[in-house]
Amino acid sequence: MADKQIQSFSAIMSQCIQKIIALDRAEKVCYGVTISQAYTIGAIHKSEIITMKELSQQLGLAISTLTRIVDVLVRDDIVCRNQSQQDRRKVNICLTEKGKDLAEQLKECGEKFWAKILEAIPDKKKQEITDNLNLLLKAIEGAEKVCCTKS
Repeated sequence: MADKQIQSFSAIMSQCIQKIIALDRAEKVCYGVTISQAYTIGAIHKSEIITMKELSQQLGLAISTLTRIVDVLVRDDIVCRNQSQQDRRKVNICLTEKGKDLAEQLKECGEKFWAKILEAIPDKKKQEITDNLNLLLKAIEGAEKVCCTKS
């Protein structure tokens, strides 16, 4: 692949990532949560009940990092944390009623966010862009670390 093409792709991807992160953060902050908390709430909402280990794997976070996030959410009555009845070593996480309401609001906000972006794309191009994004996602999922190969 030509250097110019790589540079162009890299620049566009960097801009897209930065803008999406900034817009996403601005939308979530108005609900009084951080991005990490919002993603945690969303993951719990999808699963209803999830162990800390499963949640950490799903979010790609260390359990120690996730514990700090969950501690704040428990304190704010958004998440409940209980020891598993089947295996006392496991900790189950679920949303409180307040947490479920917040999760629904965050989900709705996210859908509005993406709908607004999709509105700006001509109808004829929407399916093509979706197909290309799926192709890009597969390429990203198949990519290996290139520069930072230390494990």
